[in-house]
Amino acid sequence: MKKEIVLIVISLFFIFSYASAESFKNITADELKAMMDKKTRLLLVDARPEQEFSQGHIPLSVNVPPDKVGSIGTLLSKNKKTLIVFYCRGVG
Repeated sequence: MKKEIVLIVISLFFIFSYASAESFKNITADELKAMMDKKTRLLLVDARPEQEFSQGHIPLSVNVPPDKVGSIGTLLSKNKKTLIVFYCRGVG
């Protein structure tokens, strides 16, 4: 499990290495719900293994498990105004 988490972190680092640190922000569940209620243009990425995703996930989210994080480029919107929100179970 620790190897999967490390893989996710490293992969996400390389995927977004060209983005500035100002582009990233941690948000709370309440902030995400407010954005969803306002119909903010979002791409919700559930970064958990497929088994956990199938047990429950945020509606309209897409699953990009650790072993498939390299394929995330196919999911990214061409619209630069689309916010990308990653979530997972967390560490610990």
